[in-house]
Amino acid sequence: MAWQPGETVLGLYEVKDVRSGGMGVVHRVRHLGWQVDLAVKTPRPEWVTTPDDRRHFELEAGTWVNLGLHPHIVNCVYVRTIDATPRVFAEWVDGGSLAEAVHRATPSGDGLARVLDIAIQTGWGLAHAHESGLVHQDVKPANVMLEPDGTAKVTDFGLAKALRSDGEAPAGVSFAGMTREYCSPEQAEAMAGRTGVRITAASDVWSWGVTVLEMFNGERPTGFGQAAGAALTVLLAEGPDDPLAPVLPREVAELLRACFADDPAQRPTALDAAARLSDIYEDVVGTAYRRSRPKAARLLADGLSNQALSLLDLGRTEEAEELWLRAVGADPYHLPAVYNQGLHKWRTGSRTGEELVSDLEAARATDPSGSLGPLLLGAVELERHENERAGELLRAAAAADPSSEDARLALAALGRRPPRVHADLEHEGVKAIALAPDAARVLFGDKQGRLVLWTPAKGTGRRAREVLNRRGQPVDAVAMSADATVGVILRRGAVELWDLARGRQRRGLREAGGVCAIAVSADGRCYATGKVSGTVSVWSVEGERPVATLPAHSGRIDSLALTPDGRRVVSASFRDRDSSVRTWDVATGACVAELTGPQRGTRHGVPLHSSELDVGAVAGDAGHAVVAWWQGPLTTWDAQRGVVVGEVPNRLPETHTVLLAGTTMMSTYEPPVRVWDAPTGRCLRVLGRDLDARAQFVDAAAMTADARVAALASEYAGIALRSLPTAGYRAPWCYARPRAVDELVTTEDVFRDRMDQVRDLTERERFAEAAGVLRSVQEVAGYARNLEVREAWAGLGAHGTRANLLGGWSLYHYEADGEFTQPPSVLLRRDGRYQLSCRWTGEVDVWDFRAGERLLTFDRGEGGMARDVRFAVDGMLAVVLTSAGTIRQLDLAEGGKRIFTKDDGRLTAFDVDAAGTTIVIGNEHGVLRVRNLPRGHITAELDPLGGPVHAVAVSPNGRYAAAVGGGRRGIDHQENEIHVWSNARTPLWTLEERSGDEELRFTPDGRILFVSLKPWIGAWDVATGELRYSVQGGAMMRGFEQGLALSGDGRLAATPGKDELTVWRTEDGAVQRSLPVTGRVHAFTLGADGTFAVTGDQDRLIRVWDLRTGNCLRELEGHRADLYRMMLSDDGSRLLTTDIGSTMHAWELVWDYDIP
Repeated sequence: MAWQPGETVLGLYEVKDVRSGGMGVVHRVRHLGWQVDLAVKTPRPEWVTTPDDRRHFELEAGTWVNLGLHPHIVNCVYVRTIDATPRVFAEWVDGGSLAEAVHRATPSGDGLARVLDIAIQTGWGLAHAHESGLVHQDVKPANVMLEPDGTAKVTDFGLAKALRSDGEAPAGVSFAGMTREYCSPEQAEAMAGRTGVRITAASDVWSWGVTVLEMFNGERPTGFGQAAGAALTVLLAEGPDDPLAPVLPREVAELLRACFADDPAQRPTALDAAARLSDIYEDVVGTAYRRSRPKAARLLADGLSNQALSLLDLGRTEEAEELWLRAVGADPYHLPAVYNQGLHKWRTGSRTGEELVSDLEAARATDPSGSLGPLLLGAVELERHENERAGELLRAAAAADPSSEDARLALAALGRRPPRVHADLEHEGVKAIALAPDAARVLFGDKQGRLVLWTPAKGTGRRAREVLNRRGQPVDAVAMSADATVGVILRRGAVELWDLARGRQRRGLREAGGVCAIAVSADGRCYATGKVSGTVSVWSVEGERPVATLPAHSGRIDSLALTPDGRRVVSASFRDRDSSVRTWDVATGACVAELTGPQRGTRHGVPLHSSELDVGAVAGDAGHAVVAWWQGPLTTWDAQRGVVVGEVPNRLPETHTVLLAGTTMMSTYEPPVRVWDAPTGRCLRVLGRDLDARAQFVDAAAMTADARVAALASEYAGIALRSLPTAGYRAPWCYARPRAVDELVTTEDVFRDRMDQVRDLTERERFAEAAGVLRSVQEVAGYARNLEVREAWAGLGAHGTRANLLGGWSLYHYEADGEFTQPPSVLLRRDGRYQLSCRWTGEVDVWDFRAGERLLTFDRGEGGMARDVRFAVDGMLAVVLTSAGTIRQLDLAEGGKRIFTKDDGRLTAFDVDAAGTTIVIGNEHGVLRVRNLPRGHITAELDPLGGPVHAVAVSPNGRYAAAVGGGRRGIDHQENEIHVWSNARTPLWTLEERSGDEELRFTPDGRILFVSLKPWIGAWDVATGELRYSVQGGAMMRGFEQGLALSGDGRLAATPGKDELTVWRTEDGAVQRSLPVTGRVHAFTLGADGTFAVTGDQDRLIRVWDLRTGNCLRELEGHRADLYRMMLSDDGSRLLTTDIGSTMHAWELVWDYDIP
């Protein structure tokens, strides 16, 4: 559809003018969100008729987007497809084109000076494109735009090449990537059909020369660009066609002659040509050239995010994702970038909606305008179907900006939504449930054997519940026809058929045992049963007779469904090495489609396609099935066509329960219940957060066939009916208002100047002044949270006192399911630059923390997987204790390896001092040796224990060592002792009758040894061996949970309690602060300076706490399994966390400091 002046497109673009050109139509539009004018370039319909044409146009136009910002190139803001047509959105240049200026007989003002000025500027613009690897291929006056202030800009990069056309082009119109009046000889040859011709930057220089020649001639100098040399000769001999045109100076003519060299290699570069003209300018004009060569503007977060949206629209997803990483790296709280990246990740299933909301809440808190945050967050909440929250935010956004079309459209979409279904019924012991298609009837059974038909519209009283029977065997499964007249009930392997309209059980022949799955057709004419043997039977309801018996699977049937008319049955089995979903034709008994799992290894040389940990479900109408393959993808299968319609990474927990309606999946194994779009793996919504804690543990669940309503049943909390998210409103992308090139260059210069001041002041140890300048840097637009600023704050922090948390955000996460050891062996170096991760297969990976890239992988070598790992020798060695009882020493700088062997027994425990130059190793026979690092020479041998060494600790200063292991009294290794040494073979003191599970930890000064056996911790005076005090954690902990954390300065320690983390002084055990947490604390750490703590609680949120006030400073969301460990860099800026699901998250914390 053609856009007309006065029209508003998409509620965002007000059309102000329409102009026709050779390549298509150019619309001048007003971007109503930014209040700036843009040029929208739309190709002629006949040139983008096929999908290939459109893709080609988008690809070539995308090269313009990639050029970034330069003062002499028209900025391509983005490429966007509207009405199935790709359109280029570029900055609007008010002064018109150079072609129009030449046609008007004067480029303006001082003829010669203006011509040279335009030529130099366009040369600079072309030079930037060539340095970026892009050849324009259609340089001509029509593609040079003029600003009213005299600035010249080259435009339409890639557009001429993007247009595929047949036949002859009119004069001056681009054709096949060029315009014949300005083409180079090599372009003409290529057009004539010669093969192997390379079109290089030298071709642009030729066309640039023709453009300059036209300004001196007053009109096109030739009808064929390859004849430009001859046209130059004519001009010099006969003068210009336009008598008002400036005289061509000899020096300029010589430069143009060089540009028209037949050999492309002999032509000057665009940069050289512009430089030569700059030198010539003063000689021929009489005054020095006033402009200096500009530099390209660095894209900040807003420009990078806009560019990412263009690439996403072009299908270049990986490049878009990389640009968003750069955008949030430049400014982690830049609202449009955080929003666009998060929205993309959520829609592609790599992030949850809750994580996106959490990120937006944090970014919104830093938005000075206060209007954009509510709009973006409200749009996301609306798409998540959090209607109440969305309404609050969107109304606030509309009040802050009444002209916002996005807010108006979102509120209108909210107003059209039907009322939510929300009903609760108290009934204990519910074990099975089914819903009518409109959720008007609910059939359920409980562990007491009661079968109940509930009508929610009648409320929750007795009138609303029809109790069909009051006792019997526990109900294991129920199924109901669409009209709620036929019910099929499963009790302890036996099947009952019910006439629900009359409320009575039907008598007749049916399965009496061994049934584990049931289904009924929507029309109520037949039902199906699946047995533990793998057999599936289909029965007629009216005749109560078997219609078909199918040898469906080799193992028990896990999920079963009939098509609405009962002609096909779909069965799934994930037991007894089956792991398949099959579709059967009931009439013929033929298997018409099958889905089997991906190969996951071999057994006795035979490929394995099954696992006992595979989990799946068939939709109630038998239309689709979904399977979460263990160590494989999440697959959505069209069961009627027999084709896979979605295959994405499986991000569900290893053990889970799923059900399916259409392609909407619900996972209910553990709280929270999540609703997913199965083909994309996208979590649509968390369900039931309004329920109490008991009700969130779901024992049975059901969805309507259209996936609009879910029923959640809990054994102790009854039934909850809730609306599910449906397709409809989609939050719009957010294009940030583009910044002018001059503004970007100026602000970057200011930023660079101030950062130089910060570095200079820091080197001169004037730290307070450096901090003051750094705070002023944060006032420079676009640089408040720049990486250099963040790193500068971290560097200055050592010279001051930690003050406020400026921000905290996720850098990246790595899902290592099936790769990491269990539990994960991951370690962050103290300076936060590198981290180690250990694979269960024995390899050790070295990572760049900030980049999230593997720098080095040590092969598995000898000894198997890691049990423990430490950094040593200034963090350039990794010391790894293996499951086979060896220690590997890995050189991070050179990649070298050495092994400490088990020559007199398996090595069982070790520790290193803070400097990493001393290591104490214990073995299975109680032998303890002290070695130096990196050489590994034995420097001492300590008196042995009486049995295996279970744990070793070395004080940070290297003066003391402690070990727990088998005692000396007899051969009973259940009796353990703790020994403490100090620079002598014999121990300073010994503790007898200890547990082998005790953990040992010295304070940094080596004065106190903490001996912990969860939940108790004893603090022992190292010098005297006396117990100074003990601390009780307050709650029994599971084996993998952490029991103790120390601050880097050793002043404070923390232990987990019931619903709290207790922080206490190591000097005397006195409690300093109790932090309220949610449930159990699974992981925690203290900042090196003792000013803050980080916790990972039962709700899987990471919280940053100020230990001086007890306030929670920030919540970070991202883990989907219980936290296992967390580690901080010494400066508190880098946080590494792992969970028992083997996901590793890297976070950045940015602090302000008070610097005296």
